[in-house]
Amino acid sequence: MFSVRPRRGLIGLLGLTLGVTGLTVVTTDGAAVAAPHYTTPPQVQGGWVDSATPAKAYNWAEGVNMPLGTRVDDAGKSHTSRIYATFDLSQFEGGRKIYGGKVFIQEQTAADCTKRAIEIWRTKQVGSTPTWNRQPEPIGKLDEIVTPEYCPRATISFDVGAAVQEAVAQKQRRITFLLRVPEQYESDPTYARELNWYKQVQLSVQYNSLPTVDNTRLYNGGFACTQLRPYPKIGSFAHVLQAVGSDADEWDQRSLRTDVAFWPVGHPEQRRELSGEHGSSGRANTVQLPADALADGTSYVWQARVGDGADTSAWSKKCYFSYDATAPAAPTVTSSNYPSSETGQWVPAGEPGVFTFSGNGKKDVAGFQYSWSQLGVGGCESGGDVGQLVCTDPLSHPGTIRADAPGGTATVTMSPPNAGPQRLTVRSVDLAGNASGQVVYEVNVPWSAPQVEVQGGPPEWNQDVLLKITPAPGLTGVEEYEITLDNEPTDTRRPEEDGVAWFSFRASNPNGHRVTIRSRSANGFVSEETNWYATFNPWPGVRSDVYQRPADGSPVGGVGVPGTFTFSPPPGWTDVATYRYAFGDDGEFTDVTADGDGRATVTWTPQTSGWITLTVFAVKADGTFSEYANWYSFEVAGTA
Repeated sequence: MFSVRPRRGLIGLLGLTLGVTGLTVVTTDGAAVAAPHYTTPPQVQGGWVDSATPAKAYNWAEGVNMPLGTRVDDAGKSHTSRIYATFDLSQFEGGRKIYGGKVFIQEQTAADCTKRAIEIWRTKQVGSTPTWNRQPEPIGKLDEIVTPEYCPRATISFDVGAAVQEAVAQKQRRITFLLRVPEQYESDPTYARELNWYKQVQLSVQYNSLPTVDNTRLYNGGFACTQLRPYPKIGSFAHVLQAVGSDADEWDQRSLRTDVAFWPVGHPEQRRELSGEHGSSGRANTVQLPADALADGTSYVWQARVGDGADTSAWSKKCYFSYDATAPAAPTVTSSNYPSSETGQWVPAGEPGVFTFSGNGKKDVAGFQYSWSQLGVGGCESGGDVGQLVCTDPLSHPGTIRADAPGGTATVTMSPPNAGPQRLTVRSVDLAGNASGQVVYEVNVPWSAPQVEVQGGPPEWNQDVLLKITPAPGLTGVEEYEITLDNEPTDTRRPEEDGVAWFSFRASNPNGHRVTIRSRSANGFVSEETNWYATFNPWPGVRSDVYQRPADGSPVGGVGVPGTFTFSPPPGWTDVATYRYAFGDDGEFTDVTADGDGRATVTWTPQTSGWITLTVFAVKADGTFSEYANWYSFEVAGTA
């Protein structure tokens, strides 16, 4: 079976060439980075013919040097040999340009080092090594060498670039070369030689894959290319022009040059060209126009092309846009039901505000941006699927509204986020995304957050918590509450007729919980948020039916009055076996076994009045004590 030996050295062939064809000093420095590039097409046939055995083909064989010219064997019989080599050119189909090609051979022996004459021909393609009697028809001689330098181990190159270019242009997938001694010397044994079996016959082709520009991937100022009127107005990002180019050559895929040409519509004589370097194949590559390149209020046409240092694509289709660098006039803000704080009045409780923004007839005003907090900036980001800048309609974002006509008005209904002095900030926006200065409309807002009360005493870890929710004083018409527990999805509860709603959850997080609640009224009013927190101390819980700790610190119970004390696990404990507790500083510690829920209840009757501290530890089955004890203090009343 014919096999191809490694050709790594050929990829970076550099040499000293003597004349048109010559002797080459071969190096292996690796492939050149810049286009054009070198490659070694695979050899699909290699071997020789022998006039002494005219019906036999000799394929290349490992360890067997290839004869060339005429030799005389020991029996006195003449053998005239010619060498054929065929290469696969299919890799150059579809957009690869051939710059040149060389065939390399290496001599192993020579009959007479004072003589050398070798020709290389192109022949019709062969599928396998021919025989002497059935040699392919020659197409033309390509090159020759007739100088004897560096004999007998010379590496010789032949220029076959024109033949490779022609074969590729004719869409021929293979090319066959013939190496022979010229006819006038072919029968002379002194011109005979052998070619090295390992080096074989090798073809190196200099080529370049032609770069292309994608007409469907052109972007100006974060918007896709268009040729339709009216041309899109672009503001602060209009100087960013981007094109996607492609190059199939690995070494060029991160070093593409992108050229853009641009000029005012109707004035091609003002055409300017600028370039951006180090672009990536298949990605949006940017050319940033200088700050003074565009004139305000002018429409432009532009196009792009890409290059790899050797070849340049055709120019892309043309794209159009209008440059608008002028900010619109500031709006005016009025309200039909929310008086300005300058009047000293408060807005009506539980009623959403109705605000009207006006462009005051200034045709450049396309709409408005508004917020109870800081206004955001333009909606552009480098987040496109090929890395392009992506901008969207400036009036498509939350907190924007389009005017009913250029320079007209827009009305929004909205509720303030908090109580007290609130500032509504508004500015005008034009079609290019330019924004005016800000206008502030300040109002005084009454308290509207729902009230939250926990039921059944302080929350305990791993127990159900019940919250009672009531509307803010004076707030009527609440139709639902929006409730968010920690980071879970928002839930809703509809209130009873008195406006009260209930919400319960299991306190499963040892680190505590946060519940955020706001109300929605039938008239569209949305209250401000209220936040309720549950926190858990890192020690056992203690609850008593009698000996609680009232907020005012007053005595409870009394001498001789028994009370129960229920112990619960520290947050995160799931395996409490016992509790160790003691009443008073001098009391002895006693153990009580926990039930299946990790809880235990004891009864205690005070014998004296005054302050007393109950100390409680939780204990696991392995004897591990809780890191912290609960020191539960209360004052016993003198009499019941």
